[in-house]
Amino acid sequence: MSTNLTIRPYRPGDEHAILATFNLVFREVCGPDYVDRTLEQWRWAYLDNPVGHRISLAVADDGTVASQYAGMPMLYDTPWGERRFVHCVDSMTHPNWRQGLKAKSLFVETCMPFWDHGKAIGDLLFYGFPVDAAYRIGKRYLKYEMMRVIDFLIRDRGAPPLTAPAAVAVARVDEVPEDVARLHDEVRADKRCLLRRDRAYLDWRYVRNPARADYELWTARRDGELRGLMVLKPGSGLAPDACTIADWSVPEADTEAADALLASAVRRQHDERKERLMTVFPPWSAEHRHLLRRGFVETPSATWLQRRLVHNINDPAVTPAFLAENWWYTLGDSDLA
Repeated sequence: MSTNLTIRPYRPGDEHAILATFNLVFREVCGPDYVDRTLEQWRWAYLDNPVGHRISLAVADDGTVASQYAGMPMLYDTPWGERRFVHCVDSMTHPNWRQGLKAKSLFVETCMPFWDHGKAIGDLLFYGFPVDAAYRIGKRYLKYEMMRVIDFLIRDRGAPPLTAPAAVAVARVDEVPEDVARLHDEVRADKRCLLRRDRAYLDWRYVRNPARADYELWTARRDGELRGLMVLKPGSGLAPDACTIADWSVPEADTEAADALLASAVRRQHDERKERLMTVFPPWSAEHRHLLRRGFVETPSATWLQRRLVHNINDPAVTPAFLAENWWYTLGDSDLA
């Protein structure tokens, strides 16, 4: 094992060594059910992202990736205009290098240039859902700020049926509708801080995703006008035996469109014979309150595996209190769905 490491940004061609270490690490973490990540999946996540990528590596003399800190930048609409948030994902350290630096782990040493670069080019904040070990290190050395522990919204299969309003037509579609930008503008008027769900983002995130078969896109229209878009992941969820509402764009006042999409989600839950229909919205949001009225129940993620949302803010104009009260998100804003 080489002890000489170079910490540097990604270079074209590094993906092969990244994948070798990634699959080695996550086979160990996830056990026999783990399926290796493919080059196609990696390219989609990083090279195909319309907003770019952030990757910092510690590379040994023989080309082995000893550590990685990586992220997917996304455009957000905020009171400060269009800004980038970076979802930090796929952090890892090769098992041969886990006993190294004492004061700071190689994980931290690999992260620091990543953060310095992001701050220099104007990334507003970094966020993620770290596992326990990464959270402990990040809190100590990287100033991770915990925004909240996530509660799931879960509707059991035995809950009363939902009625779809007759005035709203719901359809499953194969492509992101061309008029989704107008819908996003209306949804955006209700929110102060949210990911820009334009056609470029949604097409990349769900349609061009190598896991495309896992997602269903559903539209709600009234008199032909797009009133809502839902992304459903009927085959899996973070809770056992669940299907997931992964993404959601519905104006807050249009409860009929929301109910029409929810009725379709419940129907798909029953079609798939799933015990639970689950999703996540901020606890202060109108969507959270609406789902509670429709039979969903707040359920701590710690019931199965605790999920915490953490961030590191790069602009003093943004406060943790502002984010806790105004940052609107779904599971689709992360790699958790």
